[in-house]
Amino acid sequence: MAAVRASDLFYLYRASHGDVAALRGLSLEVAEGEAVAVLGPSGAGKSTLLALLAGFARPASGELTVLDRPVEELPRLRRRSIGIVRQHYHRALPRELTAEEIVALPLRLVGVRGREARRRVASLLRAAGLAERARAKPAEISGGEQQRVAVCAALAKEPRLVLADEPTGELDPKASETVVELLLSLAAEAGAAALLVTHDPAVSAAASRTIHIRDGRLAAEGTTRPVLILDPQGWLRLPEGLRDRAGIHERARARASWGKIELLAESVEPAAPAPAPVAPPAPREKRYETDVALAHVAKSYGSRRLFSELSWTFEPERLHVVAGPSGSGKTTLVNLVAALDYPEAGQVWVGGERVDGLNPDDAARWRQRVLGYVSQHSTLVDFLSARENVELGLRLRGFERDEARRRAERWLEWVGLAKLAERRADQLSGGEQRRVALARALAPSPRVLLADEPTAHLDQFSGRLVIRLLEQAVGEGTTVVAASHDPDLIAAAGTTLTLPIGIAAAAG
Repeated sequence: MAAVRASDLFYLYRASHGDVAALRGLSLEVAEGEAVAVLGPSGAGKSTLLALLAGFARPASGELTVLDRPVEELPRLRRRSIGIVRQHYHRALPRELTAEEIVALPLRLVGVRGREARRRVASLLRAAGLAERARAKPAEISGGEQQRVAVCAALAKEPRLVLADEPTGELDPKASETVVELLLSLAAEAGAAALLVTHDPAVSAAASRTIHIRDGRLAAEGTTRPVLILDPQGWLRLPEGLRDRAGIHERARARASWGKIELLAESVEPAAPAPAPVAPPAPREKRYETDVALAHVAKSYGSRRLFSELSWTFEPERLHVVAGPSGSGKTTLVNLVAALDYPEAGQVWVGGERVDGLNPDDAARWRQRVLGYVSQHSTLVDFLSARENVELGLRLRGFERDEARRRAERWLEWVGLAKLAERRADQLSGGEQRRVALARALAPSPRVLLADEPTAHLDQFSGRLVIRLLEQAVGEGTTVVAASHDPDLIAAAGTTLTLPIGIAAAAG
């Protein structure tokens, strides 16, 4: 019996301008106990596939069975036999429960209680290296530890199928390796099949098989030299890099001989040059040599000290990166600069103003004047269009309706999404959502842009596009401070502040 058997799956998202196809005839089979990594660019249909397998959505057409059950039975099957590891672990973990209570919760839901449940929870936390953190709440442990708790919770009921959506997207390489090893070992122990959606080559290397999805179809299989796959209708997806090397773009002629098909570039009239990007409005003039400064900052969570005597300055109109392993305090530092959190000691200055002592109302008004913010998670309003999301941010900052509309259109064009301005946010790919969020953050012309893991969960192409936009924002006069462990973003930075775990920060 196959754990997953899908044939010619189609899935459509409804949109005001017409339906958008997320899956276009995808066919796939996963054997019992097999671990499969699912690769593909943002918007390829990977998360949609997982939603169908979990029973959260139904295909528009095609055939699908999971653990030998039809789609109608998946909601009931999910409770006992499907484990789910979400990409945003912070949403999956109840903040008021301890680690052992979180892992025990799925067992209670399937009727496992008492001594048997306690033994299972203790065994899982011990396997995850979290035995000493069993009574800690999510806010008291690092990101990598939180994701390990989420993995333990998903595997607690010993499911027969594990679905993991970007389980390492927010983690540094060492924490990623630990999480993947834990997930695959627990799945193997339970005899479960596993599908891991990822952009991380280390994850695909650990899986027994790697498949590639593009444009809603199964496009290739393999890691280092993927084998291209023809679907039953004969569709074949040629990777962009392969076409570029061959000089084949919009049209080609095919020539067949036994065991071989050759594609020959068909010359066409050169395309008209793309219009120059619209220049965004310039931010207000800078008047200080330092835009952001930390002076002797100390910060702890429970018994864990993140910073001690941390001092650092960020020069204006540069791209700065705060780097470090998961749990080192990157997001906390961004929140301190944004006056969303407060240090136990020391001072935080932004644009010549001290912000560590602002009360919540004054801090909100100050952020409205000075800051733009891009989160690692989608903060767009799902049912609003891309344009409406940007306009909403501007209207909340006091911009008049006509000016908000003008700026929204201008900035969406600047991030390359003018053609998708009227598409709902929940029908955009992850990379497109991040670019809308960036347009929304930059549209008010903030003095400082804070970006928390701005390339997390994105494929390499989308991530590099976001990095290029951050660099262009700096060129337009904005100071960018980004928290990230992305090596591409770190390489692009003008300066890097590296935060080791639990001790004062050191220069990178």
